[in-house]
Amino acid sequence: MALDPPHRIASADRIAPAGPKAAGAPRRRPASFSIGHVTGIDIRVHVTFFLIVALFAFATWSTGIVGGMVWLVIIFACIVVHELAHSLVARRRGAVVHEIVLLPIGGVSKLEHLPESPADEFAIAIVGPLASFGLAGFGALVALGLGVSLWPVDLATGSLLARLVWFNLLIGGFNLLPAFPMDGGRVLRSLLERHYDLEDATRIAARTGRAFAIGLAVVGILVDVWLVFIAVFVYFGATAEEQATIVHVRLRGVQLADVMLLDPTLIAPTMSVPELRALARRDPQRVFPVVGPGGYQGMVDATTAGVADAVGPVAAVARAVPVIAASSNLEEIAIPSVVGSSTAAVAVIDAGRVVGLLRIEDVEHLLTDISQAAAHPTRTQATPAARPTRSRQ
Repeated sequence: MALDPPHRIASADRIAPAGPKAAGAPRRRPASFSIGHVTGIDIRVHVTFFLIVALFAFATWSTGIVGGMVWLVIIFACIVVHELAHSLVARRRGAVVHEIVLLPIGGVSKLEHLPESPADEFAIAIVGPLASFGLAGFGALVALGLGVSLWPVDLATGSLLARLVWFNLLIGGFNLLPAFPMDGGRVLRSLLERHYDLEDATRIAARTGRAFAIGLAVVGILVDVWLVFIAVFVYFGATAEEQATIVHVRLRGVQLADVMLLDPTLIAPTMSVPELRALARRDPQRVFPVVGPGGYQGMVDATTAGVADAVGPVAAVARAVPVIAASSNLEEIAIPSVVGSSTAAVAVIDAGRVVGLLRIEDVEHLLTDISQAAAHPTRTQATPAARPTRSRQ
């Protein structure tokens, strides 16, 4: 019942430029598998879902395992409807929706971009609970027509129709609580942006979410340990969303040229491996683009070449690593590309020439600097005018 933060460095939560194939498109998590597509959106189930299957089977073994499995299917069908509502509205508002992943604690819609405006985020967040309320209302009307009682509330042994109604009311209401990263927390952030910039609104919403999680954990200790599990998810989810959003905001003003190594050392494909080893002893670059008369040919990792038995040309040990254009967006293309590179570095091309090298250590240093600055914001950094805001449209 959450939107996956759409600006994740490693996923995203994200797009390959033209030219030589580049990394950056969303990667499938090996821990999930597809069960089908709805309106072009991949519906996936995380392997941990089978923990819930096992728990339901154990809990309903004596009362009817078939009925328990049917109820489990209904629960996750309701979650899919909830997440599809998020995804379809997001797509109507210009976002690219890659997949919905079903987890033991609910679902996650993986979007490619942060909503462009607070109004977009409000619409995308609020429609999930509204869809759940709609399912509850439809079920209540059917129950009324069939004369099925909705009382007493019993999500374990009540009629399937009554459980459908109350489950969706519970899901809709719980998700509207102003606890980041749940839907209500995103609604809260979109409303806070009327008075704060995106970063400050996110901080306030995340703090509210963590406070809610602590309270929920206390209640869970006294009432139901399952609430403690949910509280842990909310607490760490709020923190992760806060950090990711701050990185996203502060990367907006950073260009690829500000981060990459300029004028890197290039090597010819005819250079021998022993010559490369000698170069590596006096050049700290470690990863070298191989450039011949026809242009870029690949990358050579001096660490790998240093232990290789080869004595021939470096062209024989070069890897066909994708390149990125010098005009590439740092967050959406450049960083995902280097994170997914087999050599932890990618060549930057401009007009067919290698003009730079983006290395994983460059990205790590940048993100570390951003995280440290975010953890100790100065007055200047905390000023709304000093940071980007989303359009109010």
